[in-house]
Amino acid sequence: MKTALLEEHRSLGGKIVDFYGWEMPLQYKGVIQEHQAVRTNVGIFDVSHMGRITIEGLGAEALLEYLSTNNISGKEDGTATYTVWCSESGRAIDDLIVYRESATKFFIVVNASNRDKDLIHLLHYSNARDVIINEHYREDGILALQGPKALPLIARLFPETAGLQPMRFLSLPYADRQIIISRTGYTGENGVELYVPNELIVKLWKAILEEGKPFGIEAVGLGARDTLRLEMGYALYGHELSDDIMPIESVSAWTVKWDKDFLGKQALQAIRQSRQYKHEYGIIMEGKGIAREGYPVFQNEEQIGVVTSGTLSPTLHRAIAIVLVDKKLKESDSVEVKIRQNLCKAKITDLPFIPKYSQHHEEGI
Repeated sequence: MKTALLEEHRSLGGKIVDFYGWEMPLQYKGVIQEHQAVRTNVGIFDVSHMGRITIEGLGAEALLEYLSTNNISGKEDGTATYTVWCSESGRAIDDLIVYRESATKFFIVVNASNRDKDLIHLLHYSNARDVIINEHYREDGILALQGPKALPLIARLFPETAGLQPMRFLSLPYADRQIIISRTGYTGENGVELYVPNELIVKLWKAILEEGKPFGIEAVGLGARDTLRLEMGYALYGHELSDDIMPIESVSAWTVKWDKDFLGKQALQAIRQSRQYKHEYGIIMEGKGIAREGYPVFQNEEQIGVVTSGTLSPTLHRAIAIVLVDKKLKESDSVEVKIRQNLCKAKITDLPFIPKYSQHHEEGI
C-alpha cells in the first residue's frame, strides 16, 4: 500500500521502507536532523497510513462512550479526546483519538496496523445502535505539522487557526473542498494535523513546504516520529500497548476512568483488585549502553520485566527507554538492563523524559 505522497517522498530523497504493508519514508536527511527540526523549528509528516472512520447517528456518542476507557460523552463540539479501546477481557485493542463534531457526528483516527481490526470491532458493537459507520481509508490523507514554529506557519496558510486550543479542531475550506485541521499530534510540541482529500494532499504538502522555508521546515520520516514520541513517554501500539499489555499496565493508564461504564471494565477491575498486573516506567541509562525493545530488565539479580521501547535521545544525548515490569517502582529506583551479556545500570524516571509542550496531559483531554 502507498499514500498519495509516495512520489513526493522519493523526490525528497526519502528512504522508503515497509511499515505494516505501507511504503513509507523512514527518513530523508537523517533521523537526528529531522528530530531536532521538530524540537527547534517545524517538521511535516505524512501520516496517511493511519485510518479515519466516521460515526454518525443518534447512537454515536453512546457507542463511543462505551468503547472508550476515557470520557467521551458530554464534551464540547470541536474537541478531541485520546483514549484506549479494550476487548471484553480487558486487552488493548488500540489507542486512538476521538473527534466530536456534534453529539451525533464523530470521527476517529486509528493506528495503521490496527485499521481493519478497529473497524471490525466498531461494527461489531454498533449492532442495534442507530449509527452509520464509514471508513475513509482510500479517499483521505493526513498530514502532521509539528514544532515550535508550526502554529505561526499554519496560520499563514489558514488564518482561522490562530488561537486554536490544544485538542480542538476546525473544518475549513481549501481549494473548494473542506479539510479538517486539529491541534493534535504525538511529538509533545505545538502543532496540527490536517485531514485532506487525497486529490488535494500533494498540493497542500507542497504549499506547506514552500511557505515553511523561512521557518526551517523539514520533511520528517517514521524514524524521528518514533524518537519524538518516546522522549514524551507516549505509548506506541505493539510496544507499550498490545493484546498482551492492558491499558492499566501501560503509560496510557491515566485514560482509564473508573467512574464510567466501558467495554472491558469488569475484567480490568478484577485484575486491578488482584494486584497481579504489570507497570510501565521510564528509565535513563547511566552508562553508554542503549536499551532496545525486548531486552530483559533486572533488579537485585532477578528479572522483573522487559524493555518495550528504547533509543538514544537526540535531545538528552542519553539512552532512554520504557520498561514493563512485574512490580511497583518509584523515581530514582535502580534497575539493570541486560545488553548483550552485560547488566547495565539505569534509573527509574518520571515521564516525560524531557520538558514539553504536551497536548496529551491528563487535564487537557
